[in-house]
Amino acid sequence: MPSGTGLVLSGERSERGYIFAQTANQVSRNSTRATVRSSIASMLRNQEKSGAIVASPDFAEYRYCWLRDGSFVAYALDQVGEHHASARYHEWSNRAIGGISALIDRAIDWHRKGKALHPDHMPPARFALDGSNVADDWPNFQIDGYGTWLWALGQHLLSTGQDGVPTEWRDSVERVARYLDAFALSPCFDVWEESGSALHTSTLACVYGGLTAAARLLDDEDLLTRAETVQSRVRDNAVRLGRYVKSSESDDVDASVLWLSTPFRVVEPGDNYFVQTVQAIEARLSLDGGLRRYPTDTYFGGGAWPVLTASLGWHYRAVGDLDAAHSCLEWVADHFDDDGRLGEQFGGERRDPEHYREWVNRWGPPARDLTWSHAMYVVLCAALADVGGSHTGSALTRPTSNQEETAK
Repeated sequence: MPSGTGLVLSGERSERGYIFAQTANQVSRNSTRATVRSSIASMLRNQEKSGAIVASPDFAEYRYCWLRDGSFVAYALDQVGEHHASARYHEWSNRAIGGISALIDRAIDWHRKGKALHPDHMPPARFALDGSNVADDWPNFQIDGYGTWLWALGQHLLSTGQDGVPTEWRDSVERVARYLDAFALSPCFDVWEESGSALHTSTLACVYGGLTAAARLLDDEDLLTRAETVQSRVRDNAVRLGRYVKSSESDDVDASVLWLSTPFRVVEPGDNYFVQTVQAIEARLSLDGGLRRYPTDTYFGGGAWPVLTASLGWHYRAVGDLDAAHSCLEWVADHFDDDGRLGEQFGGERRDPEHYREWVNRWGPPARDLTWSHAMYVVLCAALADVGGSHTGSALTRPTSNQEETAK
C-alpha cells in the first residue's frame, strides 16, 4: 500500500486531515465505521502498483479502471493531500492513452472525413489494470471519462502548484482534447453505460469540464470556444421544459445532471433552470434519504447511490445549505459496513425485488465496495471541512434575482 494512508501527517496536511476527520466523525452516530481515514485507506488500497484504480475489488465486472471513476478518485485524493497517489493515477492514464493513440487519431480522422464510425472503432471507457485495451462487447464509446480525466488532471496540477502540463503528458492532453473537440456533440453511451444513440446532459458537462481545463493547460482559445458551444447546447436544450433533462431522447431527470454545476460549472448553482432541475431530482429520485440514478432505473432494483447522494450534498454545500449537505453526508456514512466498505447502491432489493434478483442471478450481488463511492464521500467531507458546525439552513430553491438572465 502507498504511504500516507492515515491522517496523522505533518504541517498543513496534518491540520487539514484532522479537520476532515473531525467533520466525518461529527456527522454520524456511526462515526467509528465511517471516517475519512477509512475511505482514504480504501482508495489507496484499491490503487494498483501501476497507478490504475480498480473500480471495485469485489465485483468481477468492475475489476477494471474507468477513466471516469478513477479521475474522481484522483480528485478526492488531491483534496486530502495524497498528491503522490493522484499523480500515479495520472501517469497511468497518460500511458493508457498513449497505448491507444492510433485508435484515437483514426477516430478523429474518420470523423472529419465523414466516414461512418461504429462504437467498436472508438476509444474505450475502461481499461485492464495494466493499461491495455479490453477486447469485449462492453459499451465503450463513452466520452465523459476523457473529459473527466482532463478536468481532474487540471485540478491536480493546480493543487500541486504546477503551471503547465508536464512535457511527458502533453501529447496525451492534446490528443484527448482533440478527441473531445471532434466528438463533443456526438451521440454516445452515457455515464451509466446506456443509451448509445443519445446526447446526454451529464456527458456534455464532463466534456465541458475537460475542454475548459485543456484550454487553460494548452493555452488554446479554440478549445474554449468549443466548450462554449457545448455550454450553449446545454442551455438551449433546457428552454422547452424549463429544466435540464437526461438526454436528447429522454425528458426524464437524471441525478448525474447535478454535475452541470458542481463540479464542472457549465451553469452556476443559482441558474434558474438548474434550480428547477434540482427540485425535480429531489422529488423523483429520493429513496430512504439517498438518491437514485433516474426514475426508470432497474439495475439491481434501482437503489440509492452514495456517489449521487454525495454529489447532491456537494451541490448543497455550493449553495450554502449546510444542513442539507450534512444530511447527505450522514446518509452515506450510515451505509458503511463494519469492515469499512461502501457499496455501489442500496435499497434496490426492497424497491424492485424482481429486477434486483434478475441482476443478482446474472452477476451476483451488487458491488459491496465501490472506490468511487469512497471518493465522493471524501470530496463531500472536504467541501464541508471549512465550515465547521455552523449551519445556515438557506433554502436550496430560492433563485437569485439575476438567475433568469443567467439562464438565457
